[in-house]
Amino acid sequence: MELSKKNKFKRIIIAIVIVAIILFLIFLSVIPHLIMKPILGKRVERPQYEPSDYGIEAEQISLKTEDGLSLAAWRTKANSSKGTIIILSGIENPSVTAFFGYAKMFADNGWDSLLIEMRARNLSEGKEIGLGYTEWHDVIAGVNYLSDDSNIADLPIIAMGTSMGGSTSIMAAGKDSRIDGVISISGFSSWEDAFTDNMRLMDVPEFFCILEKPFVRLYSGFNYGFGTTNYSPLKALKNFDNRPLLLMHSTKDSQVPYPSFERLQKQAEKYNISTSTFVREGDEHFICYEEYSDNPLQDTEFSNAILNFLNNNY
Repeated sequence: MELSKKNKFKRIIIAIVIVAIILFLIFLSVIPHLIMKPILGKRVERPQYEPSDYGIEAEQISLKTEDGLSLAAWRTKANSSKGTIIILSGIENPSVTAFFGYAKMFADNGWDSLLIEMRARNLSEGKEIGLGYTEWHDVIAGVNYLSDDSNIADLPIIAMGTSMGGSTSIMAAGKDSRIDGVISISGFSSWEDAFTDNMRLMDVPEFFCILEKPFVRLYSGFNYGFGTTNYSPLKALKNFDNRPLLLMHSTKDSQVPYPSFERLQKQAEKYNISTSTFVREGDEHFICYEEYSDNPLQDTEFSNAILNFLNNNY
């Protein structure tokens, strides 16, 4: 009788443990849904800016992606071109037209620019933003457009992006060797890294962050397709073949925490990629100080890091 009671007690304990584990796993799986659902499955509309506001002329063009989307883009030209900088913005803010000041800086230093409004943003087609998993196709559309221009076909193409745009630039370069270099400003090493690094910023216990990571990947996979989400900036670096890379980050970035920079730098070193870095103290997600965003040349440390990278490599 006593043995029967013990066995019954053990079964109850085991059942409680199993239920607790199941509930915990459900909880882990729900978190990505709660955080990512407001971001996914939607378009983004943000204020648009005119090139004339930044003292530069631009031609608005349309790009066509491999999956049939029409993207709005703007092309600016230098008097004598050294090549083209493809400029990308981030997940939601701002419109890429806010970067005409960067295009002006590049034009004054001999570089054309192609500012691409990525899919599902403002004037570009697309049903939802893609966290970089789909946007790298938008960069390839820009590369195809530039490669068809016989006047510049032999000149270098550099992809430069901020936040998700930085990650997207790396991913595009990993897919297309026609991209001759990348400037990544506050890019994340992978989406799940950015997600769990932000959990750490909120003082979530480390073991919980580790356990959460595969659920973030799982949720992304269900939304975009597991073949799509198997690719990341970290994996893209394997295919760089020593093309120059500039990584820029701030030490207290509250949107894409600094560990992403450290992972990307370590991975670049692993593959012997010619890597330059620029690190700014504080929480400066755009790296360029806000008061100079319309004219980044005035932020001399920031602009010199970019222009020196271009001058030293091309």
